[in-house]
Amino acid sequence: MGKAVRNNYGKGLTGICVICLLVMFFLNCDFEAYANNDLYIYNSVLNPSQQRVYNQVYENILTFNEAVFRLNVPLTHEDLYITMNAVYNDHPELFWVSTSYKYGYNSHNMVIQMKLNYCIPKSSLAAATIAFNNAIDNIVTQAAAYPTDLERERIVHDMICDLSTYANTNKSHQSAYSALVEGCSVCAGYSRAFQISCQKLGITCYYVTGIANGEEHAWNIVKIGGNYYNVDVTGDDTINETLNTYSYQYFNVSDTAIAHNHVRSALSAKLPVCNAL
Repeated sequence: MGKAVRNNYGKGLTGICVICLLVMFFLNCDFEAYANNDLYIYNSVLNPSQQRVYNQVYENILTFNEAVFRLNVPLTHEDLYITMNAVYNDHPELFWVSTSYKYGYNSHNMVIQMKLNYCIPKSSLAAATIAFNNAIDNIVTQAAAYPTDLERERIVHDMICDLSTYANTNKSHQSAYSALVEGCSVCAGYSRAFQISCQKLGITCYYVTGIANGEEHAWNIVKIGGNYYNVDVTGDDTINETLNTYSYQYFNVSDTAIAHNHVRSALSAKLPVCNAL
């Protein structure tokens, strides 16, 4: 990629660790509220060029492409950043890809090529996929035994808390794999694990980025009984580990109730409003 290569490593290019930059990038973007898209809500606000790259990146992740590839359409640095966040926020099932990446740009400062990074080696992907699917199936099977979405959601919440401890010691800590299989994760891993488990149960669930207690953070929004709620599994598990109990302080709460220490990023501000009943 030559000297034009720019390495977008650092504090998590996507997901949770660049909220200040993310806010800066998005404050000038005139986005409408997200469409009612139960799975790919972030994709719904991308422009056609961003969507073309979104689809291209998604396909390259599926094929585990480790080589440099040329973008179908050049994007600005900000547009690529928006697009990559959309891919990762929409697709918790892509557990093997890292949320950092490298890209190259031309003399007009347009991004024309990129290279994906992976948190799980290709040689380990088959075994990791089996472990990942088994972990999700175990949660879904136990949760599905309950009659209502609210009960099922609570089982998902509790099981993820049981499975994982808060730590960023593993390479895949931004991935649902870390929470579901490796047993230690950070908020991104907890939130993606909750997102995919709920989705498998047919519960609408979105990945949210923002600031909590002054630090970059991730949590979820779920739709239960026709209403949207915030859920911060990481916040509850932190209390669990401290008090050796099950906490529901951040389970199905309104925006007003969580606003004292949670603020959505500009990217996630367009997600549905969570109102108290």
